[in-house]
Amino acid sequence: MTQNNAGTTATSVGLVGLGAMGRGVAQNMLTKGFAVMGRDVNPESLKWLESVGGTACQDASLMASKCQVIVSFVVNDKQTEEVLFGQNGLAAVMQPDSVFIACSTLPPQYVKDLATRLAEKRIHLIDSPVTGGKVGAEKGSLTVMIAGEQAIYERVKPVLSTFGAKLFFLGTEHGKGSQMKVINQLLCGVHIAAAAEALAMARENGLPMETTLEILKSGAASSWMLGDRGPRMVTEKYDDVLSAVDIFVKDLGLVLDSARQSTFAAPMAHAAFLQFIEASGHGMGRLDDAAVINNYKK
Repeated sequence: MTQNNAGTTATSVGLVGLGAMGRGVAQNMLTKGFAVMGRDVNPESLKWLESVGGTACQDASLMASKCQVIVSFVVNDKQTEEVLFGQNGLAAVMQPDSVFIACSTLPPQYVKDLATRLAEKRIHLIDSPVTGGKVGAEKGSLTVMIAGEQAIYERVKPVLSTFGAKLFFLGTEHGKGSQMKVINQLLCGVHIAAAAEALAMARENGLPMETTLEILKSGAASSWMLGDRGPRMVTEKYDDVLSAVDIFVKDLGLVLDSARQSTFAAPMAHAAFLQFIEASGHGMGRLDDAAVINNYKK
């Protein structure tokens, strides 16, 4: 507990991962009355957190002693594993009955196993991936896909509501939130790849690109991804990265892993994955994912 600017006691929440998404989440938590103790491998991110009123806290024991709820916005399962069970890991020091909220895009089976491992240490897991990107994190308008014990979900709902405008509870079985995020990423990846192909074909045939985009956005061919990524494809501006090509290499890889485990044919996901892996192979992995259109350049 700490004193906020109004002089009242603010609940401390731990936040691991202060990247593109985590910064927006931290800002919203602070704005909505929580004290934020943050952890990140990047010293600049910790300086940023302190500049907006949060507390840098790399020591797992200190964070665990102050925070009954810890939210994770790291990149993947490897980083989640390191945060919890690596050197200076949180799982060894978190208090009994505390809650770890996993907001990263993770393999569903990993999440199921993680819930069991944490339960052995009397730590609750909320499986809680999000969608809405950097802009959604900044606006506090993320969509959150949630699975876990309902009583625990209700306990941490005020925290989730600081950055999530739409909270969907998918049941008590851990992994269902992550499975929903996998399906979400299937559609996102396919929509980006399809938008790139359509706009590249228009360019190849000499159509005016800005007009083409407006026409496609105005009718039945439109999609959220076309409206969001299309302008970047038309202007060829890929350095201001909101979501990188390699993020979709990872996420569509999770889609294909899930499809294989359930013997579910996912040909559209395979086709989109090949577009992103090709772009990454051509050195575009760290560019904005709209750069996948460059696969079609002759």
